[in-house]
Amino acid sequence: MPTFQYKALNNLGKEIKGSADASDARTAIANLRQQNIFVLEIEQDTDKKAGLSKELDLSSLTEWRSVSTQELIFFFKQQTFMLRAGLPVLQALQLGRTQASGRLGRVIDRMIADIENGFPLSQAVARNPKVFPPLAVSLISAGENTGELDLVMDRLADHLEKKAALKTQTINAMIYPIIVVLAAIGVFIFLVIKIIPAFAKFFAGKGRGLPPSTQFLVDLSAFFVSYGLYILAIIIVIIISLVLMYQTKEGRYKLHNLLLRLPVLGKLMTVAAMAQLTWSLSMMLRSGLTALDALKITAKVIRNRVISDKTYAASDQILAGKDLASSLQHPRIPTIVTQMIAVGERTGTLDNVLHQLGDYYEERLQLGIRRLSAMVEPALILVIGGMVGFVYYAFFQALFALAKV
Repeated sequence: MPTFQYKALNNLGKEIKGSADASDARTAIANLRQQNIFVLEIEQDTDKKAGLSKELDLSSLTEWRSVSTQELIFFFKQQTFMLRAGLPVLQALQLGRTQASGRLGRVIDRMIADIENGFPLSQAVARNPKVFPPLAVSLISAGENTGELDLVMDRLADHLEKKAALKTQTINAMIYPIIVVLAAIGVFIFLVIKIIPAFAKFFAGKGRGLPPSTQFLVDLSAFFVSYGLYILAIIIVIIISLVLMYQTKEGRYKLHNLLLRLPVLGKLMTVAAMAQLTWSLSMMLRSGLTALDALKITAKVIRNRVISDKTYAASDQILAGKDLASSLQHPRIPTIVTQMIAVGERTGTLDNVLHQLGDYYEERLQLGIRRLSAMVEPALILVIGGMVGFVYYAFFQALFALAKV
């Protein structure tokens, strides 16, 4: 029989630790409650599992894999349906547990135990930060206060679906350009190491001077053959330096600020940040959170450090008495965003205005990704064709020069 290690409160309110043998975690919790022991945390003792057997249980490995976005979307949608059907939270979780497996199933077991011990759902969710983001904790807490927990679950599922769809679209749009880039690098290396040196050896045996284009290729090949390893080492050092720089708060801010200044990619990243900003603020305001709390949570959602820091700073300005529109004014935040927010504040429709802005910037982001992919693909093809074409041009120039002799 499995052994479970637990942390609990006794009938005097004192925190205690111990172990208990039971068929599963729920049975162990029920047995302890009969002893007036209220479990806070419980976990199976893996060292004593199956009578201290040393055999590897491969099925248990699934409990430690990460929870996918699709699993979370299904979980939140499932909870939405059951809560709208009138089921209490505990029963909805118990039914949801029958459809969950792996790590998510283990997490739901802990949440069921927490709720049975008197914790609200928001606290049960908060005790699993590696599975549920801070946004989910705050929205569920707001849903509990407003009595709209089913709406909050639906909005969370919708939010995760939008993120997953955008991520999939971005990956699909970049697969072909990445393949073409790798092909271009492979073609360049092949030309420099194999083809051009063979040309150089052939023409050197003729004892004649080479045309400028052919001589340029020969010199370029000789340079990369001689200094290729040094160039590769410099590239690796630069990449490592950027990675180390990105690990620091100041370095990450500078790199993100630089990216926002780039001609095409910078605009696309700004649009992505605005979609995150407006959509997240809209969702949280509609769920009953204050503008102050919504700004602080949204700052954690936005990946770009420049926009994220400005969003968090805006919460301090709200406390100082400024309105939301003026608090968000920043060179990297489009004027249309602050202007529309000002309109929403004056008309009392801020959540609707932010929702419309979120939809607008999401459409622009999808269109921008498609346009960028459409621009990059032919450009890369032209680069590869240009490299191969120039090699042919230089080669035939040299042949024609020899034929004239």
